[in-house]
Amino acid sequence: MRLLLVRHGETKGNRDRILQGTEDPLTERGRRQAQELAAHLSDRDDVAALYASPYRRAFDTARAIGEALGVEPEPRPALAELDVGRAAGYRFEAWAEEFPEEAERFQKEGIDYSWPGGESGRDLAARTEGEIDRILGSHRRDGGAVVVVSHGGALAWIIAHLLGEPEGEWPGNYARLDNCSITEAEIPPSGPAKFLYTNEVGHISPDPDEEAATGRDPVD
Repeated sequence: MRLLLVRHGETKGNRDRILQGTEDPLTERGRRQAQELAAHLSDRDDVAALYASPYRRAFDTARAIGEALGVEPEPRPALAELDVGRAAGYRFEAWAEEFPEEAERFQKEGIDYSWPGGESGRDLAARTEGEIDRILGSHRRDGGAVVVVSHGGALAWIIAHLLGEPEGEWPGNYARLDNCSITEAEIPPSGPAKFLYTNEVGHISPDPDEEAATGRDPVD
């Protein structure tokens, strides 16, 4: 089977580097990216299933893809981004300035730091890895393709897990996924995944009139 990992379209939080929650919507540019991505994927006739984070920005992206493919997106809560709890809505720098003791803990504890009212990086790793294993367990012997729409941080953990990399550190090498990028892997009936390409954005048109979003924070 083929696995297509898709990051959601641009949000204001991506553009302005704000820690996000569950209901952050796509910007106009993000909606256009989702439509371009959907048009690109509409040429495929092998997509058997479409799973998505239930967070608004990801599920709206998945809806656009589903309409183009004639496949209903299925929400999977475990594909959601890191829950930053009460820090949602802050720029990271502003949060660190207002809560210096928490910021110190964040730097010291790393993957084990639990955001107040939220979760830790280790929590995110455990649930995303478990979810992708469940998805692959359901489809890897069927052939066809499965699309998973999620977030930069969550997808980074998924990629590192599929590559069999050691756990315990942030998968920073894979956190550079652009909005509405595609990363595709071949998943054999048994054995490790083979990645065909990562962070493909050739289907997204440039927009010289808008500031390009970095969108590469750990929480997006």
